[in-house]
Amino acid sequence: MFYNESETVNGTQLAYVRSCEWKENIILFFHGFTGSKEYFPDINNDNICIVSFDRPGVGGSSVVPYYTMESFLQNVHDLLKKHNVISIGVIGHSAGGYYAQVFAQMFPETVKSVSLISSMVPLNCPDTKKIVKGQWKFIVTLSLKFKGFSRSYFRKMAQGITGNYEKQLVENMKTLPDIERKFMEDNPEMIKNAVINAVANDGLGVCHDAYALCVKRDKVTISKDIPVYVWYGKEDTQIPMSFIEYFRSAYPVKHTHILDNVAHMLYLTSWKDIINEIIQENA
Repeated sequence: MFYNESETVNGTQLAYVRSCEWKENIILFFHGFTGSKEYFPDINNDNICIVSFDRPGVGGSSVVPYYTMESFLQNVHDLLKKHNVISIGVIGHSAGGYYAQVFAQMFPETVKSVSLISSMVPLNCPDTKKIVKGQWKFIVTLSLKFKGFSRSYFRKMAQGITGNYEKQLVENMKTLPDIERKFMEDNPEMIKNAVINAVANDGLGVCHDAYALCVKRDKVTISKDIPVYVWYGKEDTQIPMSFIEYFRSAYPVKHTHILDNVAHMLYLTSWKDIINEIIQENA
């Protein structure tokens, strides 16, 4: 069971879910691009509090034009502090992995571990310039240099998702490994709610999320005292192996999980293993 909440922090409305009553020690999940706060499995354990936020303009969070990752993460941190959270195990999936990296850089005294799941690297950074290619290289240029066209691009994308959800889902599921496809078949409402919420506000949230992800940074660093866990599916067609090699060279990676027969959404079927690794680290 999830508790759906919404609070105003520093003048911005933030929508989030938590899996149980507030604890001093929590797990913080950052969803991927075109995802939203409820896009993770419920582990039905009242001793483990998992919290996940909609980014600005996604779901119930208020639209904030061209926000930065830092401003959003500061609001998340301030809200957690308000609820007396003192220790955080951070999980980030896909683009949410980039948010997880920046959160760990900003709040090293609070973050106890970072789990990067099918994770994006810093998109617009000298250290990753040679390995960021294809669609994301296009989105960096689109978001930073052609804001008006970017708005139209993501509006059209949002309309395509909401107007043809069932058809697109069928096509997307054809590309998934069996284990991930079965999870989606078994949890249709969770998947649909997460995707539809992601493109709320006619795609404005996704548009401004893309901008925040694409802002240039010289470097992202994670303290050597914070263990990093990397999870990667061998069938992932969105994240190249060069990203995993980057994490190993740039961050204090304690363990890398390279899994067979799973792809970009591996966390949906490996969620308990990911959570257990964090709990063991923070025990």
